[in-house]
Amino acid sequence: MGKMRIAAIACAALVAAWSVRCTTTGERAAAVDDNEKFLQAEKGDGELFRVLYTFDRYVVKQMWGADSIKRSADPGGDTYMCNELKKHDKFNETRESVMSVWLYPDSGSLMKIRPKTPTFLFEIDRTLLEDVQRWSFKFPKKFVTPTRFEIKYRVVLRKTLSDQEIMKELREKLQEKS
Repeated sequence: MGKMRIAAIACAALVAAWSVRCTTTGERAAAVDDNEKFLQAEKGDGELFRVLYTFDRYVVKQMWGADSIKRSADPGGDTYMCNELKKHDKFNETRESVMSVWLYPDSGSLMKIRPKTPTFLFEIDRTLLEDVQRWSFKFPKKFVTPTRFEIKYRVVLRKTLSDQEIMKELREKLQEKS
């Protein structure tokens, strides 16, 4: 029981530390501009897709190769992933990540996914991996190319609950585990 209290206190301290980072209207406007700049930026080496991922927005931009590969649309899956991210909106933070993807050259299905640049937020990295696993692709030329590429994510977390609501949620989770 003592370890559970220590864990709860540590979580409370973390929430309090992150909640100090409040954003003003001007900072939010700057964040929106940064998000749009992220989508409009020049592509990096091997970067095929860019994804802006927030609790209410999932935008995929293809950087090149539209004549040879296309991501299959999945609006239901995109909405589901936004709802999954909403569970982590406990503090204000923006992180970027790069996932390397390999496709089978005969079928075009996913062969391997590896985080190249993680967000260093364990739950978010796991969510990004789950996101890429649901992707499927179409090949207009009936030839699988490219078979290796990168997806660059920008994950934007926004604190949507009060500190009291977050603490209540943490207490409930701790009670479920004990």
